[in-house]
Amino acid sequence: MNLGKKKVLLAEHEAGIAEIIQYLLKAWDYDTVTVSKGSVVMDAVRREQPDIIIIDWGLPDMDGLKVSKALKEDFLTAHIPIIVLIDKKQIRKKMLEIEQGVDDYIANPPDPIDLEVRMELALRRTSHQLYANALTKLPGNKQIEKAIHSRMDEKKLFSVAYYDIDNFKSFNDKYGYMKGDSVIRHVAYIIATTVKRYGNPHDFVGHIGGDDFVVVTTPDKDRLIASESILAFNRATHFHYSKEDRERTYVVSKDRRGNVMKMPLMSISIAIANNKYFPIKNMVELMEIITEIKSFLKTLPGSNFLMNRRQNEKSVFIDESCKEENKSAGKEERTKHKPLGQILLESQIITPEQLETALNKHWTTGHKIGQSIINLGMASAGDVARALESQFNVPHFDIRNMSENGEMKEMLSKISFDVMKNYGVLPVRKDKNTLLLAMLDPKNIEAMTKIKMLTGCAIATSFVLESEFTEIFDRIVKTKG
Repeated sequence: MNLGKKKVLLAEHEAGIAEIIQYLLKAWDYDTVTVSKGSVVMDAVRREQPDIIIIDWGLPDMDGLKVSKALKEDFLTAHIPIIVLIDKKQIRKKMLEIEQGVDDYIANPPDPIDLEVRMELALRRTSHQLYANALTKLPGNKQIEKAIHSRMDEKKLFSVAYYDIDNFKSFNDKYGYMKGDSVIRHVAYIIATTVKRYGNPHDFVGHIGGDDFVVVTTPDKDRLIASESILAFNRATHFHYSKEDRERTYVVSKDRRGNVMKMPLMSISIAIANNKYFPIKNMVELMEIITEIKSFLKTLPGSNFLMNRRQNEKSVFIDESCKEENKSAGKEERTKHKPLGQILLESQIITPEQLETALNKHWTTGHKIGQSIINLGMASAGDVARALESQFNVPHFDIRNMSENGEMKEMLSKISFDVMKNYGVLPVRKDKNTLLLAMLDPKNIEAMTKIKMLTGCAIATSFVLESEFTEIFDRIVKTKG
């Protein structure tokens, strides 16, 4: 069997069984990543992006079936097939949980032939599934309908946001389908990470196809998600164009009749329909509302989001209060912000081809773009740090300047490890009533506000790379312990 070096994530705590399975997987020409704790599986899956997962149901720190169910409920990992290794005596008892959270199961320790066949079949099923988009790996139409119908059936408050990239065709025509695919992957990354950051734990992101996406959230989150999506889109996506096209703010192309056209740069339109003010009974009614909003959005320049507010027969009244504030904010952010990759490119530290490779890894795995560039050997940590200083306009933190005095121990007692990890923020030095934070994103106002609330200190910021964050975090764990 030759699967072209598919990657397997193996979660197995018994060393003997793990060693046997690793040996088999190597013989079958798989790349293997092995973990022994259920609590690290989710992070490992997002980091490694495996093609298939094998997980022991009896992991010591976290039930493997619960981990599997969490992976299936997350729109970023739901497409990955999962095979659970389970004790024969537990199969009947755990059957309901197995049905809810996994694609297949096998008795543990597994029979080699049985395991090989089940893995091959699971991968084959996945490659033929219609509900996962091959380009973005986001759920497709079938899963989108299921997510919306479930909220309608349960009579829950919900919002459906339809994302459409304006002027994508003119970009695709000029730059080619490979560059067009890069834009689609980039936008998928922007939407997914924005929903993860600002949405609810069980919000949903789907890819209809082409340049159309759907977000299913709640009415209290829809405006924030849409606004932040537009800001992120406006900051970065125009860098897909050449410098010449960026400076003149349009693309010269031809229509079907051969007429020369000046097409604006890409923008994004988000039509939002929610049932906060009136019921939405079925998909037909929902799509009528969204279609009407989309038609209106197409008449507006730039990136905008609009939503329905009330319904009178078939008239949809649009809330336009957010349109101008997002357009102006997006324009301001776009003129100030220059992505790290672009800074390294203009400094001739990396080539356009290297940047494309690093970006695709970044959008696929969720790794920070700087760490992807370092891991791929395209630039040094020092190169990336200097570029980030230019991007963030804040200093890079040197780990040698960490403070370990009594005041810092007091600060660390007020901030949990979960807060540090979830916000990507580490307290590293205290000067009178000012606490210096080393941050993965020194522009994260929410993180700074949280630390200020917990400590009562004024906040100063610096930034660190992902690899440095891990090193500092481990040192703080030892200090706090």
